[in-house]
Order: sequence, then structure tokens, then C-alpha cells
Amino acid sequence: MKVVIIEDEKNAQEVLANILKLVDKSIVITGFAETVPEAIELINLKKPDVVFLDIHLKNGTGFDVLEKLNNFQGKVVFTTAYENYAIKAFKFSAFDYILKPINPQELKTTMAELINEVTKNQKFEEMLHVFNEHKEKPKNPKIVLKALNNQHVVYIKDIIRCESEGSYTKFLLKDKSFLISKNLKHFTEILSEYQFVRTHQSHLVNTKYVLRINSNNFLELIDGSEIPISSRKKTEVNRIIKKLNL
Repeated sequence: MKVVIIEDEKNAQEVLANILKLVDKSIVITGFAETVPEAIELINLKKPDVVFLDIHLKNGTGFDVLEKLNNFQGKVVFTTAYENYAIKAFKFSAFDYILKPINPQELKTTMAELINEVTKNQKFEEMLHVFNEHKEKPKNPKIVLKALNNQHVVYIKDIIRCESEGSYTKFLLKDKSFLISKNLKHFTEILSEYQFVRTHQSHLVNTKYVLRINSNNFLELIDGSEIPISSRKKTEVNRIIKKLNL
């Protein structure tokens, strides 16, 4: 795996490079850059598999770099020292990120996910658009969903429900569905503020599509599906459904 590191501090470059070598000896670091122009030139020249990209550079931001790349097909992992800096926006836009100071175990997990991710079709323009929307809470929010071989941008209001399929999540909309390479827990954390309720270890439901709790104690949705409610979740689900005045 070929990697380039875009960091505006030499010691930060060295720390990340050393941790990467410890995490995976097969990683080849093909270059470093500190400024936006240097980064663009390096990435276009080396065409790495992964770019570790600092958000704050000497004369701009990591986003300035992405906007000017020539058809880059690799992965980008943002690095940031600010835990509260637009973390929500990263999650909605599907950008990978790690926090500084870098935790070797977290980095190892991130690299494993990148290696196992089949898709090379990352549309950074779409991801940047969704990221910028979520820096302020949007009126009609969208989310980027990276499937095995494609990337989809959907309105959250159009998601009827999500269903766990092992380490993947199936998203069901009115007229289509997508299998996404993140687990249901990941999306539960993101969507919980948008009236989604986890009814069961395998199911996350958009409450705007709920018709009723039927006599079998299943959630009945407007698309005709019936979603189980686990005994552990029963009280919470009943409380939320009562608020809907169905």
C-alpha cells in the first residue's frame, strides 16, 4: 500500500510515519508535503493508495487540496487535533478521519478498513458538499453511503429503515436499497438525532414511516414491513411511538 503524508509540521510527519511502519510493514511512504500546492503536486505525481491529510496546512486546508486533485482514485484519511471539529460532518460525508495525538490501535483499525474496502469510486466533490452542509445543521440533511462498488448521496428523510447484515448495513428507501460496509451501530449513532429508533439489535427505523405497533408487538411501517421489537427495547420504543400520536 502506497501512502503519502500531508502535514505542516515535521515532527507530526515523523510520528505518523513511524506509527504506520509499526502498524503494517507492507506500507510504503512515497512522500511528504506541507503546503496545499506541494500536496496537490505530490498526490497527482505519486498516485498513492492512501493520503493522510491534515485539515490545517500552512497556506490553506486539506479540503483545498481535495478540490484541486486530478481524478484521484485513492483513499483519504483526514487527521485533526480538534476532537470537536466537525466530527459529525465527517460521519455524514463518509470521510475517514483520525484524531491527534494518533492512537496506534485506532490507526491499525482504520488501515484494516481501508484494505478491506473494495470500492475505489469515491466522489470527493459529493463528500465535500455534504461535509460543508453538516458544519451547520441543514434543513434537509443528506448522508453519503459508500457501497461496495459505488457511492450514493441520499436524503435522510427518504431512508425508511436500516437492517444489520453482519458487519454491513442494508439501507432501505422507497424504491431502492444499498448494502453499506459499516455496521448498524455506526449508523445508529449518526441517525439517532433524526427520529430513528433502534428497535432490535438488527433494526433501525425512521419513525416517520411507522404506522402502528400491531397485535404481535411488531412495528408496522408504511411500506408493509413488520419490524421486531426486542424485549430490551420495548419500553423505549413504546415511549417514542407514543410521542408520535399514531
